[in-house]
Amino acid sequence: MPLGVISRLLRSTVSRLVALNALLLVISMVAGALGGWIATRGVVEREARNRIELESHVIAVEADRGGLDRALAMIRTKAERPGSPEYYLIGPDGRTLIGDLQVVPRETGWHFADQPSPRPGIEGVHLLALTQRLPDGSLLIVGEDMERSEAIRDAVFGATLIAGGIALVFGIVAGLFATRQTLRQMKRINVTVRAVEGGDLSARTGAPVHARTDLDQLALAIDRMLDQIDTLVATIRRVSAEVAHDLRTPLTRVRHAVETALAQPDGEKRTAALGRAMAGLDEALRLFSAVLELAEIDAGNARARFEPIDLAEIVDRVVDAYRAEIEASGRHISVRSVRTAVAGDADLLARALANLIENALKYSREHARIDVSVTEHAGTVTMAVVDDGPGVTDGEVEEMLRPFGRLDRARRKSGNGLGLAIADAVARLHRGTLTFARLQPGLAVEIRLPRELAETAALNAHR
Repeated sequence: MPLGVISRLLRSTVSRLVALNALLLVISMVAGALGGWIATRGVVEREARNRIELESHVIAVEADRGGLDRALAMIRTKAERPGSPEYYLIGPDGRTLIGDLQVVPRETGWHFADQPSPRPGIEGVHLLALTQRLPDGSLLIVGEDMERSEAIRDAVFGATLIAGGIALVFGIVAGLFATRQTLRQMKRINVTVRAVEGGDLSARTGAPVHARTDLDQLALAIDRMLDQIDTLVATIRRVSAEVAHDLRTPLTRVRHAVETALAQPDGEKRTAALGRAMAGLDEALRLFSAVLELAEIDAGNARARFEPIDLAEIVDRVVDAYRAEIEASGRHISVRSVRTAVAGDADLLARALANLIENALKYSREHARIDVSVTEHAGTVTMAVVDDGPGVTDGEVEEMLRPFGRLDRARRKSGNGLGLAIADAVARLHRGTLTFARLQPGLAVEIRLPRELAETAALNAHR
């Protein structure tokens, strides 16, 4: 493995976690095996003592009932069995009757007696023995070789260590593989972030659409974020260009009017030229105000000011403000609304409705009828403005909602192309939508708000 790869693996957080888990595995494995070895040692010794006590008791009972000869016969029978304990019997006169122990514990009680091997190079016997005196004065010694039990325990301990070692090796290998995969994904993300840092907003991680890991999910989130940033930057560039384009006309008028005023000796004509200059400045200021308002709405800060409001009251107030102008133009306006409470910003909703009415007033035919309504149906509260103007096609809706978007037939009309964009932003701010419905003839523009907002507002209003 190249040194660079090893260096990256050592610096990786995942590899450090793998190493930490491996260390914890080793510690827990050794501690568990050692604890098991100590615990089983006590268990083995207790079981050995129980067997020795039982053997000694049986032989002592036999000696008491049938004499020393019957006890000796029983010992010979037991000694022939495979895995039997060690027996040693000393008669009342001190003679050894049976047994071949080289180290004989003659004091009564429990003893550990290491028996040397008769052949060199062979390990001796570690004997646990119980010495007791029989009723006739004989000395009975029963012992068990603890090496056999300890060998089994040691084999289990060793097998545990080997299994743990194998698991550790496999864990480390799997961890290194996972670390390399993680480093590969992290490298892809780092390359993308550095490319974006260098100004390439088109860079993407290329993560799979169906994320398999948490890093894939992170990469997908980064890609979605970059898509949004790319869209926002493109929008800012386009809006900046359109603002500059729309400002050119009024500022050119202002310059021309000022130049006329400066060259005009007649006071009245100079005043008229300065008035045109002021009108051009007012038009530029209105454009700036509309752009700033749209940006503030898109920021979403107005949600903190939401309160229960009655849409019917907003409709009545806005329609009353436009009624004189509409009737003076030969058009007619009607209102049909139900009392409906929503949570929102009254001023912004009024501004959105005003923009829709101005749009209908501007593009509807002479003697047209404009209908404004508030309805509630199927979980949706709808505020609509309907006129019998020329209407729009499906392909023109997107252009109308775009900031500064204006249809070709509307370019001879006054305006900056931000009215419907602001209305759409207000609808989205209130978790709603701005929709268009084509009529024959005419157009219905609707701001639809979810009922949940209305129910929340009504609940808060009753508290």
